[in-house]
Amino acid sequence: MSVQQVGSPSAIRLRFGPFELNVAERSLKKANQVIPLGGRAYDILIALLENAGEVVGKAELIARAWPDVTVEEGSLRVHLSALRKALGDGQFGDKYIANIQGRGYSFIAPVTRLPADRDKDNASAGLSNLPPALGRMVGRDNVVREIQGWLQTEQRLITILGAGGIGKTTVALSVGHGALADFSGAVFFVDLSTVSDKEQVIGAIASAIRLDPQLVDPKAALLNFLRHRRVLIILDSCEHLIEKTAEIACYIFQNTPDIYILATSREALHVPGEHVLRLPPLDCPPERPGLTASEVFAYPAARLFAERVSARGGNFSLGDDEAPMVAEICRKLDGIALAIELAAGRAAVFGVRNTVAKLGSRLDLLKFGRRTANRRHQTLKATLDWSHDHLSEVERVVLRRVAIFIGHFSLEAAFAVAEQGRIYPSEIEGAVENLVDKSLIVAWPSHRGMLYRLLDTTRSYALEKLAASGEHNSIAARHAGHLSQSLENNRDNLFDLKPERTLADAIQHHLGDIRAALEWSFGPDGSDGAAIRMAAAASQLFLAKSLFVECRGWMERAIDRIAADCDPRDQMEIQASLALSLMFTAGNSERVRDAFNTALTLAERREDAYQQLRLLSGLSMYLHRTIDAAGSLEVALRAESVAKKTGSPEDAALADSMLGAAYYMLADHVSASKHLERALRRSPASRRFNATQYLFDLRTTSLFNLTRSHWFAGNLDRAAGYAERTVEEAERSDHPIALCRAFILTLPLYFWIDDLGQVERSLSRLELTAEKYSLEPFRAVAVGLKGRHLIRVGQTTDGIRHLQDSLEKLRVLRYEMLVTDFVSELAVSLAKQNERVEALALIDGSIATQLRSKRPLHLPALFLAKGIALVCGETRQSDLALECFKEAMMLAGQQSALSFELRAGLELAQLWIDRGQVRRAHDLIGPIYGRFTEGLATPDLVLARRILEQTSVWERQTG
Repeated sequence: MSVQQVGSPSAIRLRFGPFELNVAERSLKKANQVIPLGGRAYDILIALLENAGEVVGKAELIARAWPDVTVEEGSLRVHLSALRKALGDGQFGDKYIANIQGRGYSFIAPVTRLPADRDKDNASAGLSNLPPALGRMVGRDNVVREIQGWLQTEQRLITILGAGGIGKTTVALSVGHGALADFSGAVFFVDLSTVSDKEQVIGAIASAIRLDPQLVDPKAALLNFLRHRRVLIILDSCEHLIEKTAEIACYIFQNTPDIYILATSREALHVPGEHVLRLPPLDCPPERPGLTASEVFAYPAARLFAERVSARGGNFSLGDDEAPMVAEICRKLDGIALAIELAAGRAAVFGVRNTVAKLGSRLDLLKFGRRTANRRHQTLKATLDWSHDHLSEVERVVLRRVAIFIGHFSLEAAFAVAEQGRIYPSEIEGAVENLVDKSLIVAWPSHRGMLYRLLDTTRSYALEKLAASGEHNSIAARHAGHLSQSLENNRDNLFDLKPERTLADAIQHHLGDIRAALEWSFGPDGSDGAAIRMAAAASQLFLAKSLFVECRGWMERAIDRIAADCDPRDQMEIQASLALSLMFTAGNSERVRDAFNTALTLAERREDAYQQLRLLSGLSMYLHRTIDAAGSLEVALRAESVAKKTGSPEDAALADSMLGAAYYMLADHVSASKHLERALRRSPASRRFNATQYLFDLRTTSLFNLTRSHWFAGNLDRAAGYAERTVEEAERSDHPIALCRAFILTLPLYFWIDDLGQVERSLSRLELTAEKYSLEPFRAVAVGLKGRHLIRVGQTTDGIRHLQDSLEKLRVLRYEMLVTDFVSELAVSLAKQNERVEALALIDGSIATQLRSKRPLHLPALFLAKGIALVCGETRQSDLALECFKEAMMLAGQQSALSFELRAGLELAQLWIDRGQVRRAHDLIGPIYGRFTEGLATPDLVLARRILEQTSVWERQTG
């Protein structure tokens, strides 16, 4: 990396260690404190950073700091000393500037380019998930520049090809960091090494770019998300999933005009448009007698070795006597970066002379090894073999056992899988510490404490050792058991994490391991018991992560393995999770009801009140979606009975919320409001999500039902206030189901009061959320709401098409919520297009369904819509319309649905006015209007006042 690259107008800041350098401002800061630095020292620092990792001669440094003056080397040493003092060079093991004997100086600390300050205003900035650069890159600047040049010339599919450990990821990350400014921060890193199943490749890409990883139509959703964006996607470690990765990369490349893909692999993708860059080994010193230290350091392999030894051992000064040995190590390791780093770690302990002797011996032993293997692979294996031979027996055992982890693992997790056969926790802890020191395990600090991970090549090697030991199945069983226990212990916390610790952050390092444990448990070496326990333990995690499609797949596999002696709690979790995942991805089938009822039977048999309430709340949501008012009340009353037995205020709040929803559907708005208000008072507002309610978000559910109940009852200001609170609570819950339900059940209010601005904002967010999480029922509802909006803004033909499409989808999904709204809007619109026969058939069918199913709630709206349809078009049927409006008013009056009583009254009054019955119209509207105490600025009430004023004037004029 050079300052010329980062000093462009779009990137002029550098970070190394705790320091940040602003090239344009010529300022150096540490922890936001300016570090005083003289002009000469600053020029020297810039010259070194321009060539970070390279040797800069003394003459060149003097020329940069004193361009027009002749000075002695002593002046350079004085300013370098001041610079080192300012940086604290050498203190606490921090090394920045190395003196290369006889040649000059080199800046050896890792340097990271930062986006320019002006990028902070870019809406796309900060999207990148790029991990930090993997230490200072040595000898790859030309390669990075070449790839950057390809990207700038519209080469959109590039594969970095090379052997394991050669540095492909390091180069890719450097390119990614260098491209942040060009892509406005939209550079995404996809670590495919943690993906074991080819079907999860799309999910890994989707997760990295902030699109939900589990999609009903994943390829289409991914394409829709990327089509209009400019993004660089780095696909790292493709080789074990090469065919699937190639397929997806080709699909993205051919169908998106501005998506760039940079892949790293040991094998080319072999797809049209691919540009392959084969990453060669680092250049090594030649085999020539008499090489000096200066000559050896001219080669990047040797510089990498020296830097890594210095990082381990403090100061490392290479003399001419040891220079040939370093050259030999680099040559025998074929310039492979990982192998050199491993050897350097050993050299820091045993010395260069001892290291070259031992490494040479190992290489000689494998000289006639597998001829079919790539020579670089043999060499890397030799290095790993050599490192493995220097481990204690406990370290070897721990290394191979922790290799079972795909991602990061904690020390406690290491205890769980490695504590077997007279190996105790203290020994495991010591072994992990030693393996970190020997570069075989990487330590990863996190907010949850120290985590650990094996490098990919080291893990592959250690897994071979695990298989050879005959322990693989027993360790895999311990791995699955540990994950099951961990998930069971933290089951409630999955939904209750503190806001500053998001769920994704808490579990992202473990999802690969959970999937691997599930695969093993369901595989030929697993068992029914392990499979059922693992599926049950993972079920809520998948639901909490909104991985509904994946959850459904595992639960269906688990049900096929359930035996009579399975733990009833596990059976309940599996049945309930199947019901929920089916409901949100495939609609409200009888399978959903059956799964809930099966789980409920188990809970009741065990007299488990906690589980009964969870399951009753899920069943209540199902019945709400199918508009089964009677069934909803029956389930709510059962929940109330259970809640009385537990005596828990939260359980009582849940029962009240369910009762409120049931009474709302039964059109009893007084009882509904009473229960819903009490549910809100009893439930805490600060909680992120309450696991006892499964995905029945008590507060959001109570609020949107209150919104609609107050709207129907004519309390329009309160309804608007509750609608706003509904969305706020749903956002606080941080769950897509709660958010979608909040939008679809508050949007009709905004249509009613003609707030199209709020309709557009809410509808846009609903569409994005439903699309992102592949929530098919909510996507179908969004289409209908879009149709209503199109009609309101004058695009009637498109609106009718949207409504028809939505109703057909909702019929297939058995999703009844808002169906009557869409039928009403569609019937009126068809009538206005002179399609009255079709309009009346549609609305009469819906009225018949409501009457047959004993659903009174929406009858006023349907009769109102029928009346409007009768007076639309070329031939008006006013007499029939009058009867419909009267029926709508009567039904609304019985339900205390004042808003609908007024709207039907306004239509009826207009017909009477048209017939000259002005006094009758005035007497109809006056008493209804007088019952309103709020919402006086809404359209219906404004129209009511105008009619009252006009009829009064007409009466006075006609005396």
